[in-house]
Amino acid sequence: MKLAVTVLASILLACSVTTATPANPSAFVGIVPEYRTISYQEATRLVDTSRLSEDDARLIEGHLETDRKRQEMRKVCVLAKSKELDQKILVAWLNKKHFRLLHKLLKNKNDPTYQKKLQNSRLELKEAREKLKELEEKREKLEHDFFVFRLPLYSIRENIARRLFGYGMDLASFYSCVEFLKFNRGFLESIYESLTLRLNQQSESEQASTSGTQSSSQHHESPSSSSEASTVQSTQTSSSTQITTCCIQ
Repeated sequence: MKLAVTVLASILLACSVTTATPANPSAFVGIVPEYRTISYQEATRLVDTSRLSEDDARLIEGHLETDRKRQEMRKVCVLAKSKELDQKILVAWLNKKHFRLLHKLLKNKNDPTYQKKLQNSRLELKEAREKLKELEEKREKLEHDFFVFRLPLYSIRENIARRLFGYGMDLASFYSCVEFLKFNRGFLESIYESLTLRLNQQSESEQASTSGTQSSSQHHESPSSSSEASTVQSTQTSSSTQITTCCIQ
């Protein structure tokens, strides 16, 4: 009787779940922002590298390096997931093999050959399961580290988007630019190369200007030095003449 009541309660619960009024998807449309896709040409047209500074170059360089590490970590996670999947397949195969041996042993109870094979199979299956557990733990840790490492990237990308595309955009356009930067690493690399080239040329020009100013100062100081040297030489000559005259007298 208790079993019948339990089954009936389970059926009623299942019916109540399946007949519940589904949520209206249109109620959530306004919550999720809609991003439009911008093209590479449009993004290039929006960026004016002449406005960017050395701080912007460092910001972009740091993002590119962090993104490179993110890609490397992602590859490691994918590899760990692949190894775990291969090990799961191996465990499933060993499990089937073990049950086949067990079935044969039940048919041939007095056959020591199957007993030995079953023992080896049990040990092999145990080792494979332990290895699978290790791989699962390793993969979970790698994915956790990967998730934590990615967190600052989005805020950095937002800062770069503000610096590149300006602050006057509406929210949808701004996040379209952020998404564009996420999937177009080559765009940031080209901006960084162009900006670095301009900053280097500017630095070389300033150094040349400073060097020219110093040379000009030294050139203006040289006549005065020559005059002073002539005065000293004239004084020395006069003194020598006086000494010679005194000696003659």
